[in-house]
Amino acid sequence: MIDNSKRYQKTRKGDPKHLGNYVQFHVEKNKIKKSYVSTFLGILPTTFNQYFKQPSFQFNILWRISLAVKHNFLMELGEQLNIPYETKAEKALKVQLLEKEEYIKSLETQLKVYKGIHKVTD
Repeated sequence: MIDNSKRYQKTRKGDPKHLGNYVQFHVEKNKIKKSYVSTFLGILPTTFNQYFKQPSFQFNILWRISLAVKHNFLMELGEQLNIPYETKAEKALKVQLLEKEEYIKSLETQLKVYKGIHKVTD
């Protein structure tokens, strides 16, 4: 028999969590007013409640919800992929850390020289 169900709707191992539940948990945990979010999104509160029942929704909707609740769902979900990724900020911080480590090494070298000079003059 041929399976006519939509393939994209079939769940697979490794699929993301139910996005509606995920958003609902965050909203309720942080006591964010659903009416505020629905007003921000320009939808009815009942429509926002319907999102909680959906396992996934459009990228724009998740983006706008993230803006409304001031929480980066995209990054949080991305961390669950377990695929290494460095943001521009992280790369800049790594470069800055390397520069600081080099500077500390040079200061330690200078300190050793000064301690050596100090011992000679005593």
